[in-house]
Amino acid sequence: MYTQLEDEFGDVVAKARRGQEMTRAALADRVGLTAGDMAKIEDYELVPAADAIERLAQALGLHPGKLQASAAQAFFPRNPAGCSMAGAQVEMMVLGSGFLMNGYIVGCAATGQAAIIDPGFDADKILQRVAASGLTVEQILLTHGHQDHISALAEIGRATGAPARIHSGDLALTGSLAAQIAGELAAGDVVDIGQLRFAVRSTPGHTAGGVSLVHEEMAFVGDALFAGSLGGTRSVVNYRMQHQAVAEKLLALDEETMLFPGHGPATTVGEEKMHNPFFDF
Repeated sequence: MYTQLEDEFGDVVAKARRGQEMTRAALADRVGLTAGDMAKIEDYELVPAADAIERLAQALGLHPGKLQASAAQAFFPRNPAGCSMAGAQVEMMVLGSGFLMNGYIVGCAATGQAAIIDPGFDADKILQRVAASGLTVEQILLTHGHQDHISALAEIGRATGAPARIHSGDLALTGSLAAQIAGELAAGDVVDIGQLRFAVRSTPGHTAGGVSLVHEEMAFVGDALFAGSLGGTRSVVNYRMQHQAVAEKLLALDEETMLFPGHGPATTVGEEKMHNPFFDF
């Protein structure tokens, strides 16, 4: 399981810069660094002095204190694998090799019914975990359509017979796997996993059809949010859209709500409000 964040200080700076369509040279000029310095920061080769971090925060619209803490590696979530919740059986699976992502088995303890969320890689590993859990998979839910979140979809669908659902805005991203999609996850829908109820909330930006699945105690957020960071965007429009969606749809939840992201450790709403440099709470 994870012992470090998905995104380090350099990633936070790079994502904020790219999302706001700034070049390294332009940002360097604004904060009194060189383009070479910026490259080293984003490549984890340089942590600049505190005054330069302050200027970076101001130029990028990040929270200065939280960015300083990111540079100092001062934050790591209390429960990186999540924690138990009444009536729910949640298994976080780190899938892939080299490039890692999180898939999930989410089951209802009362009924034994379950869903797989984001079967990105390692179909055999997922199926072994399902068998060990004693749960019956009845549906496959996709937070978004990037290949690292859906690559094992065909094998999982064949093995379980479970239908897959995704937001229509991301269907085109699934490519040849589109034939595996049997239904839609539309904003405002409610998904039942046994007696567990999840609201589908639109959290676009990383992709046009990105969604989060929100229960009163937990949320599966795909690549909308990582512990201490955000999923990547490449335009100002998408960056602002994602920032607003995360602030309004996720960080407005109860502070104890567990957030299960598509990469890196699990976190909570309260921890993100306290530590995430992208947000000023």
